[in-house]
Amino acid sequence: MVKGVNKTVIEVNNTGSRYFEKIVFYVTPQYGNLSAKQLKRAASTFSFNFDNAMTRKPLRKKYHHKKIIIFSLISLGVAIATVGLIILL
Repeated sequence: MVKGVNKTVIEVNNTGSRYFEKIVFYVTPQYGNLSAKQLKRAASTFSFNFDNAMTRKPLRKKYHHKKIIIFSLISLGVAIATVGLIILL
């Protein structure tokens, strides 16, 4: 079905990605009045960073647990220090 709607489309042929050979972007109407240079820069930034985003490793649970343990120990130290000061006064 063909609709009579005017859309701004950017087609990126050289994606720099090993996954995609071509990417088509449909620009949101409120940003359709930006210059072609700005739109191309935004599209290429997105497409060239896609592979990097896919290869990022998620945070390890071990690291997350270390942060919780350190925070708990600091909180415990502050609580003990507070109780000690109250007793001394």
